[in-house]
Amino acid sequence: MKTIATIALALALGLVWVGAAIPATAAEVKEETKSKAEDVKDKLKSAGEKIKDKAVEVKDKVKEKVQGNKGNKEAAGSERVRSAQEALRDKGFDPGPIDGVMGPKTRAAVTNFQKKEGLKATGRLDVATMSRLGMDTTTGAAEPSAPSASPTTSPPPAATPSKPEAPKRQPSR
Repeated sequence: MKTIATIALALALGLVWVGAAIPATAAEVKEETKSKAEDVKDKLKSAGEKIKDKAVEVKDKVKEKVQGNKGNKEAAGSERVRSAQEALRDKGFDPGPIDGVMGPKTRAAVTNFQKKEGLKATGRLDVATMSRLGMDTTTGAAEPSAPSASPTTSPPPAATPSKPEAPKRQPSR
């Protein structure tokens, strides 16, 4: 009768009866429970690590998208950075690869250049820095370092005569 009750209880709890002897002592039950608890604990720890990894992955994707939007905004700025990198290299500073990216080496080269030139060392390509690098501060393109040897041959623009003002009409009475 005890075996039948045990089998019924096992089936009611959803356990599969495999014909093995059911642990008879409380110590065996306690040991089995402890083992299963450790398995569950390990699975939870593993799941927690997976969640942390996924969170880091999602955070990196969001960061990429945010920086990507800034990158689109600064797409024209990449030419400015590339010109600055070339100018820095020409002046003896190492900006790293000439790739149009304001990376740590470029920022360090800009900072060192600013210190050498007596500018405020911000590591940013501000107007004063670009000017000292010989860059056009409006487009960011490198300006030619030496003026043209030949004078300009085009005549100066003629002054446009201003139109005489039309006489104002007096309102009729």
